[in-house]
Amino acid sequence: MLLTHRDRFQDEEITVDMLCDLDRAGPGALLVADLRRPAFRISRARHLDQFSRGQLPIYGHGDLRHDLNCHDHDWEETADAVTDTTWDQLDYWTSYSRDMSPLVRTLRRDMGLRGMDLNRRPVLSFALDGTRLVKDSFTLRADPRITFVSHSGQHDPASLQASLDMFQHGQFVTGWTQLVTHEAPPEFVRQAAQQAELHRSAQP
Repeated sequence: MLLTHRDRFQDEEITVDMLCDLDRAGPGALLVADLRRPAFRISRARHLDQFSRGQLPIYGHGDLRHDLNCHDHDWEETADAVTDTTWDQLDYWTSYSRDMSPLVRTLRRDMGLRGMDLNRRPVLSFALDGTRLVKDSFTLRADPRITFVSHSGQHDPASLQASLDMFQHGQFVTGWTQLVTHEAPPEFVRQAAQQAELHRSAQP
């Protein structure tokens, strides 16, 4: 019988020590499921190969800060909740990511190259018409007070309707939209990096 990823990870738990390591690593740190071993490990987003289907980002520093508030800073309860969610969703996340357009991975890579690091678990869903939807959250490496949220809709493997919103202290600043193709890479990534630097230099 073919084992599911849930079966393969049934003895692997996300522990309080892992979450403490994630917390110490700070913004731009991710908890990754290594589908080849299997095992969970901490990685910096900028060190993660976004094109590797064997390395699945399942939780981020931004998720941890949110969940600790939800669980009254109870680390044990948070670790248990993250473990349960991961076991429940791992097969779905893996299947979805396997069929995800390379353009989504290219967008993540380009964001990292411009100093914007993935900081939360990707939100993976479908629209009513079957369009694959991906929401990614990033933090500016040089100043985590500046964050970004990208939304992409995959109508076919060769095109991606993508948007990127920029926030400062949680307040919306500006946004960009573009139809991304293999011939038209996400130009707004460069614009976002420039805009972020302007806002960073203007902060006291």
